[in-house]
Amino acid sequence: MTRLRTTRLRRGDDAGALARRVAAGQVTFALLIGLCVALHPGFVLKVDEGGMSNYGIHVKTALPYTVALLAPVLLTLDVARQAVATSMAAKRFVSLLRLYSGLLFLTLVTTYPYPLNVGLKDLHIAVGVAIIVFESAASLWIYRATKTMAPALFIQYAGLVLAALTFFGVLHVLFLSQLVTGIAFAVLLVMGTRRILDEREERPL
Repeated sequence: MTRLRTTRLRRGDDAGALARRVAAGQVTFALLIGLCVALHPGFVLKVDEGGMSNYGIHVKTALPYTVALLAPVLLTLDVARQAVATSMAAKRFVSLLRLYSGLLFLTLVTTYPYPLNVGLKDLHIAVGVAIIVFESAASLWIYRATKTMAPALFIQYAGLVLAALTFFGVLHVLFLSQLVTGIAFAVLLVMGTRRILDEREERPL
């Protein structure tokens, strides 16, 4: 017998509204990081690319960088709070949203002190590695749950390869790898919110 996956939403929020909230966080992130690049392109647009975190430790860009990360953290957490999941897939997706928000927040709070010493820098790098690995695993899970956006999954894993080659010193394209994986994961995250948290969608377990 086939059981149906359902998700009940509070206060009349439907999955489309929740997806738009997730999308708002991702768009805010992209726009403000774009502003950071416009204010100081030399941090990332060079042969030996730096990462986005460079914008968190300089006065000119610290504020837009902070808001850029806080927006998806808060909006994604709000979506996780609004959705009342009753299916296993929906419960796992809500947990995914919470974990993503937590890792993004850790990225933010480990940015400010990382120039102080090697230990703090290593901690920040470890959080960066964790979020890229998480996004790659989560992207595959979302794709398998929704059966949509295969191109975004391919782009996500292309970014993962670039990140790995940068980590091991073969390439120096940290910002590019962050950009590629970030865009691909944002697309999959919004699509996952729309499809997996839609109580009208019927999917056999």
